[in-house]
Amino acid sequence: MSDLLFTLHCAVRDTEAVLGAIRTVSPAPIHIRAESVRGQDYGDAGTAEKVSGELKRTTLELIFGADRMPDLLQAVEEARRDLPVRWRTTCLLDHGRIA
Repeated sequence: MSDLLFTLHCAVRDTEAVLGAIRTVSPAPIHIRAESVRGQDYGDAGTAEKVSGELKRTTLELIFGADRMPDLLQAVEEARRDLPVRWRTTCLLDHGRIA
């Protein structure tokens, strides 16, 4: 199976719950970034975010085998979180580690 880059965008307050859920099914390193999102789609926004027009999100990224995607999605779905999580996968042609 090929490797995928799995990217999730979650509310800042849900970060620890989503991280914990991912860690139960994957030992892969998880890269974490704080982001601000502006736009017209506020379906994922909390009340304060709807007023300000700015969503504060955390982006989580990890690499895993394509055959593990259902396990990761299920873990995130079952995580105790308040707001929706958006996700996407990207096929990787190659990756590695340079020491």
